[in-house]
Amino acid sequence: MKKTTTATLLALGTFAATAHAQSSVTLYGVADAGLLFNNNVKGEKLYALSSATSSRFGLLGTEDLGGGLKAIFTLENGYTVGTGALGQGGLLFGRKAFVGLKSDTYGTLTAGRQYSVSNDATSSFASGADWAASGLGYGTRAGDVDNVDTSNRIQNALKYQSPVFRGLSFGVLYSFGGQAGQFSRNAVTDVAVSYANGPVKLGASYMFTKDPYYATFGDQGNSSTPTSSATGSNNNMPSRIYGGYASAGSQQIITAGGSYALGAATIAVLYSNTQFQNLGTVNAVGSFGTRYNGGTATFNSGELNVKYLLTPALTLAGAYIYTHNSGADGVGSANYSQVNLGTIYALSKRTSLYAIGFYETASGVDSTGKQAVADFSGASYSSNNRQLAAIVGITHRF
Repeated sequence: MKKTTTATLLALGTFAATAHAQSSVTLYGVADAGLLFNNNVKGEKLYALSSATSSRFGLLGTEDLGGGLKAIFTLENGYTVGTGALGQGGLLFGRKAFVGLKSDTYGTLTAGRQYSVSNDATSSFASGADWAASGLGYGTRAGDVDNVDTSNRIQNALKYQSPVFRGLSFGVLYSFGGQAGQFSRNAVTDVAVSYANGPVKLGASYMFTKDPYYATFGDQGNSSTPTSSATGSNNNMPSRIYGGYASAGSQQIITAGGSYALGAATIAVLYSNTQFQNLGTVNAVGSFGTRYNGGTATFNSGELNVKYLLTPALTLAGAYIYTHNSGADGVGSANYSQVNLGTIYALSKRTSLYAIGFYETASGVDSTGKQAVADFSGASYSSNNRQLAAIVGITHRF
């Protein structure tokens, strides 16, 4: 009897241990703090505590359902180290909040607030989304107009990511607008393809958004008005670079890029074409009160950047970005040029020090119909056509 009882308890213990091993929840995150200087914020110098990499913490969960199928979820919060305040307009899990199923054979299907498949395919080729202060936002193409740096997440979204086959994979995302009787209102359609083979990585994507003033720049896909937050995700189009195009009926973004690893160096290029279409068709006035009676405003952006591993612990990096806005409805065009320079020193696998600088110039006439001014993404615009900034700090990952 005792032998039977002991055997039974051992069997139950083994089963419980196995069941526990099949499910897991991982806490992870980033804590980042840096000293920021901006030489011209509406004519004034700025000294502040900020972050080069977005501070966050999240929960990553998985359960093995058998047959190569897993249930997964991610809840990721953004916060500010200096104040402890919530990021992304005050949302509890504003960075990510999704649940789904993952199969090694059939791919991954998730539902919730997520990164776009466009971002998954192309962000690694952009300095602003990689090493040039992705959390701060200063290092992006003009105003992050192509959303490669994910200034705006996609909410109410179904997302499918295929398995990798001989280096090739693709993703599809659709965001429901949530408007009764108007299926396409505020909707987002997003497709992307990626390829990786040895030192070569390539990616291309297409995103189409109905009513971007609400679907993209509001906190929720069915927002009736966008948030008024001036920083973080979904920020009410504060940038003068494209803030005058709030009345666009739709937005189209095409992005393509690639990188090549050559010894200790990695060279990357990125191109994007962003169109604010059907201007004046949505009952919305931009942050700067500009009204348009039709037409399309087109932004073409190109970037070349290089990372060099000088030692196993020390990385040097630089980037040049050029953006041209063709203008719309008789309003003239504008040009934006930017240089990013940075260095990162790894104290350990989890902790690193960084120093990053940014310089942007502008010319022509911007979306507000006024003389174009320099305007880093995530910052208030300059009083003239130049803006210079730098940040020095520390990042710890856990």
